[in-house]
Amino acid sequence: MISFFRNLPFHIKSAGQGLVRHSSTAFSAISAVSMTLVLIALFMLLTGNISNFTKNIESDFRIHVSIDAVLDEAAIAELQAQVELIAGVKTVTFSDKDQELAKLKEENNEIFGMYEEGEANPMRNIFIIETNTPEDIEAVSAALNEMDGITKAEYGGDGVSVMIRFFEALRSGGFIFVAALSLLALFLISNTIKMTIYARNNEIGIMRNVGATNWFIRIPFVIEGVLIGWIGSLVPVALTYFGYAYLYETLDGQFLSSMFVLKQVNPFAAQICVILTVCGMAVGMMGSFMAVSKYLRWKR
Repeated sequence: MISFFRNLPFHIKSAGQGLVRHSSTAFSAISAVSMTLVLIALFMLLTGNISNFTKNIESDFRIHVSIDAVLDEAAIAELQAQVELIAGVKTVTFSDKDQELAKLKEENNEIFGMYEEGEANPMRNIFIIETNTPEDIEAVSAALNEMDGITKAEYGGDGVSVMIRFFEALRSGGFIFVAALSLLALFLISNTIKMTIYARNNEIGIMRNVGATNWFIRIPFVIEGVLIGWIGSLVPVALTYFGYAYLYETLDGQFLSSMFVLKQVNPFAAQICVILTVCGMAVGMMGSFMAVSKYLRWKR
């Protein structure tokens, strides 16, 4: 370990010289890393925001239960107690018909302005129900529709459930694609470093003849791979942070509607930038290590 740190300045110098001397192969490796990381960044931004969309939709999930108009206050209180016992129900909030009319007037006054509170009010008393998880909504709605005193239980229907499942599939697919791109970057860097090693086989042969160990030979190439990964991450990091910040400002923080709220630039974009940098350096290091180790095994 002491000898490693003592020789580290020499290894770093050798890695820098290797990048300069073999700039064409280094440039191709850097380009491969950059293009791959740009795609990874796009999918991380997409999957992160899709996850945010899904959480927002799930948090807005409520079951609106219309109560039979013939029930008096005592019967409504008894019915509420029964609803609270249904498996999966988290909270039950009562809203009388005058409150519901006031909400409609606030949102669409020109349409419902003619209606008055009291006996002439056409609205119904309702329960607003939250479930423990979004998965409980269908079962709870079905149970509510079977109860006496309830005319209808609605939560948005199958369309909302289908949309959430679609978002979940996109999010899972995005993670798989990011993993596949990382493996692709590892393969490209490994092959590019391998070409560099072939071009420097005389140098490696001389080092072995003078007694250099395999680790002493490996280290400059591994550092070179780390530098390639770091340099290759610079452009994707800049595009990710400033590009997402511009998109966020242009769309005013939401996509199409308030239901699809974008994640804030900080810390979301900054975290992705850190991940891209670490990913680029790690992939560069592993690609170089794999290529050098394979070459040294062949040339024992």
